[in-house]
Amino acid sequence: MNEKNEQKFLGVEAGGTSICLSIAINEPSNVIERTSIPTTSVEETKNKVLEWIKSKGGDNISAIGIASFGPIDLDETSETYGYITTTPKPNWGQTNILGWFDDYKCPKGFDTDVNGAAISETFHGLHKRGEITSCAYITVGTGVGVGCVVNGSCIHGLVHPEGGHSFCKIQDGDKDFQGTCPFHGNCIEGLVSTGAISKRLGINADKLSEINDDHPVWLTIGNYLAQLCANITCLLSPQVIVLGGGVLNRSILYPIIRTETIKILNGYIKSKYLTNEFIDQYIVQSPFTSHAGSIGSLELARRALIKNSKDF
Repeated sequence: MNEKNEQKFLGVEAGGTSICLSIAINEPSNVIERTSIPTTSVEETKNKVLEWIKSKGGDNISAIGIASFGPIDLDETSETYGYITTTPKPNWGQTNILGWFDDYKCPKGFDTDVNGAAISETFHGLHKRGEITSCAYITVGTGVGVGCVVNGSCIHGLVHPEGGHSFCKIQDGDKDFQGTCPFHGNCIEGLVSTGAISKRLGINADKLSEINDDHPVWLTIGNYLAQLCANITCLLSPQVIVLGGGVLNRSILYPIIRTETIKILNGYIKSKYLTNEFIDQYIVQSPFTSHAGSIGSLELARRALIKNSKDF
């Protein structure tokens, strides 16, 4: 292919633990370069991100997609548009993450990390149930994020969805656990994040992989995530709910969440996808597995380039 006709997309998936940088040619799934940089201090992280981009020929980038952990300011009329705002991550509040890329005079797409993943999951066409126009993407790791696409567009309004900080019914055996969210205590994030699970078990988060699949903690986590899925189903009725993030690498959680979601909804919503036979086509894992977020950031870049071409 003639290099002059190539579109070179840069994807920046900014997570609370690490920032994934990806370069793709022409299509978000056609990734040719990828790296991960630990999310440490703001300045150290910024410098390492920009150094890597420069080393990969940043001057030739067609568009950049930034999919960031939040909350973030998506109001383009706001003085703090492009900022990470009231994040629980220490020392990252009021960080102008979009401003990191001011020296690159190309189109830029900016959204939450989970909205980026949700838009990618809506349009990649790889879901078993076929083409869709709506999707919820839930990531569970150091935090919990929920991205939503309805009628082909990400949900933006007051700000953006923050489903990870919604609340659920506390299980009887878990009532003494106060949760770990610094804002809300026992919201969903405060109950199921890696920090919450490790605190319950009295271990460091890096030891969670040593916990057996038959430990009862996974039933607890699965129930809370099923409550989140049931609430999303009732509120938004997406065609697919995609689960991702480090905690969902624990594959035993998928059947627990599916079974518990059906139980919680208790037959109220009639759909074949809310039956034991088809629930695995409704609550699913991304075909991109752990790279769903980075593909989402590249999709934001692609869409920014398309939007820019229509504006001229």
